[in-house]
Amino acid sequence: MSKNRFRVGIIGTGGIAQAVHIPGWKAQPDVDIVAVADIDREALRKGAEMAGGAQTFTDYNDLLKLKLDAIDICVPNRVHTPAVLAALTAGFDVICEKPLAVSTAEVRQMGRLADKKRKILMTGQNSRFRSETLAIKAWADAGNLGEVYHARVRAMRRAWLPCRPGFIDHKQAGGGPCMDIGVHALDAALWVMGFPKPVRVSGTSKVNFAKGRKIPGMWGEWDRKMYSVEDFAAGYVTFENGATLTLEAAWLGHQNEVEDVSFQLFGIEGGVKWPSAETAGVTAGVFTDGKLTFPRRIESSHFEELALFRDAVENRKPSPVPWTETVSVIAILEAIYRSQAVGREIRLK
Repeated sequence: MSKNRFRVGIIGTGGIAQAVHIPGWKAQPDVDIVAVADIDREALRKGAEMAGGAQTFTDYNDLLKLKLDAIDICVPNRVHTPAVLAALTAGFDVICEKPLAVSTAEVRQMGRLADKKRKILMTGQNSRFRSETLAIKAWADAGNLGEVYHARVRAMRRAWLPCRPGFIDHKQAGGGPCMDIGVHALDAALWVMGFPKPVRVSGTSKVNFAKGRKIPGMWGEWDRKMYSVEDFAAGYVTFENGATLTLEAAWLGHQNEVEDVSFQLFGIEGGVKWPSAETAGVTAGVFTDGKLTFPRRIESSHFEELALFRDAVENRKPSPVPWTETVSVIAILEAIYRSQAVGREIRLK
């Protein structure tokens, strides 16, 4: 650990890095963003400027030769695996944007290397660290939810389709809304549920609107010829304990809500909705409804995840988002795509 100062290197200086990761690191005391890397020279210039004059590299392998305390990876999905493996091999603790990878094989490859190297590997599942999620988790862990027998998970947008190639080109993204926003709601729901083991998944993924012009994009135009991921996906999951879960994810669709990223858990002792944190139950034969409030208001879950990652690195704590939990999330999403491809239910090993 560098004395007094926490030295960070960021690989990938595009939208998510500029929006939350660079500001998130700068908001912490005694942190220096020492270096940034990106193949896009304009994004690299902007990221270095935002970081306060960080060293710049177009090859992240050169950045990994520096003396740093941690690596933050914000590149397109398909680049996560080689970048994470390179950073772990170089001896760094790593936080990587979601999804950690687009296949369980890659997640396991990264996770096993992190374990071998005794390094922290954390997926940027920031939805866990929202005030509402933390309140629901504490309430559920106290026994108020009981055994969850069913969950509804939604990540549905009316017309928010990200336009950049890193999201819509399958060679770079590996998946559409299922991997982009479905992963957030699914991870948060499974975390509250205690990560039951998924054993069977049936799913569908398709392009309903993204190749045409029926629904205009609220973020502008996109390259329809390049578009090669789904714009809608849905899945039905059965867990080893008998619980079930439905997942819906879309960037485009006819709905009143501009966005609905949420989950609802049905337990034997009570029920809860996220992110509204509304609860329902019965006490002494009387229906009870409530709303949970977390004592500390977290203004930015992205900033919170970076602070927790830093704390884990400095104090050698377990990863705030262990790769062994991430592999269950990706297994479900991967199986939805496989189910669509083969036209049947997928049994998970």
